Amino acid sequence: MKTPTLPQLLQRNRVLVVCSASLAYVLYAVLTGLVDPPREGWVALLLPKYIAGVVALLTAAATLLRPARVGAVYAVTSVGYLLVAVLEIPRAVAWGDMPFHLTLWLTMNVLVSYLVFGTRLGTAVNLGSVLTMIVSVLMNGPLEASNMADWVTAIIVLGGTGLIAFNVMAFIEQNLSAHQQTSQRLQAARKDALTEVLGRSATEEELERSIEQALKNRAPLSIIVTDIDHFKRVNDVHGHGTGDDVLRSFGKRLRRSVSTSGGQVGRWGGEEFLVILPGMARPDAVVVAERLRAEVADEPIAGLNVTASFGVGSLRGAEDNAEDLFARADSAMYNAKRSGRNLVR
Repeated sequence: MKTPTLPQLLQRNRVLVVCSASLAYVLYAVLTGLVDPPREGWVALLLPKYIAGVVALLTAAATLLRPARVGAVYAVTSVGYLLVAVLEIPRAVAWGDMPFHLTLWLTMNVLVSYLVFGTRLGTAVNLGSVLTMIVSVLMNGPLEASNMADWVTAIIVLGGTGLIAFNVMAFIEQNLSAHQQTSQRLQAARKDALTEVLGRSATEEELERSIEQALKNRAPLSIIVTDIDHFKRVNDVHGHGTGDDVLRSFGKRLRRSVSTSGGQVGRWGGEEFLVILPGMARPDAVVVAERLRAEVADEPIAGLNVTASFGVGSLRGAEDNAEDLFARADSAMYNAKRSGRNLVR
């Protein structure tokens, strides 16, 4: 099982947070309705609190069904919550009350919005919510001094919470960006600059790792060593630029052919390449090598008709190591060259 990347972990946390916050609101709406039943009867279902409960329930369901679209889902949810707040504020102002519950849930929404949307869009969403809240209060005023103090307190708490959440999210984004840049540099360092397949050291690491996994799981493992035939002639006749094009296209063709089956391709040096085939015994690896040989011979590479020789080696047991395995495949490849080239051995 592949270890999830940091962006994948962040996405999972976004889904978890949205579902947790949404279901928490549903629980709040249900329990408070049982503890303090509304006097309006069934009409109470049209009250802002219960409308928000329906929005929260739909949000949790949509997020679980489409976790990859959690941002889009919560964008719609934020609009729904904002409309509920606009409906609730005039009622609270008319009663001379401070909607304590509404303020608490809006505070939680500030935190969730930053995690889901990031610093830029999260700031826009939260500023829009606070400004809408302020305008709605002022339009439904005037307020008594004590009630105004409560609203000012709520707005300050929302702003302070937003500032803290902004800084935490900015820290996460900065570290995520630094991690991605480091990962890209490490990935680039593992690749051969010309062919963009694995470089020599990365190929050796993958071979050692593949042998270790094969022995641990008691699974077969094969490798193919291949070398472009008469490559020196390509450089001498057509120039090194064309030679580089041939190497680049050759590596790309190998990678494209084996990647779907979990194979890895590395440049061992010069015009020699190594193909690692986890889970594949020698008979199947020979079939793959023969297919690769035919693909190279039957279709021009970088505009030239070239061939390649292939040698197959397979892991024999716990006493085997990378050097022995490579030596057998390399020897088989040179046997193919001595036997006339464009062959698999």
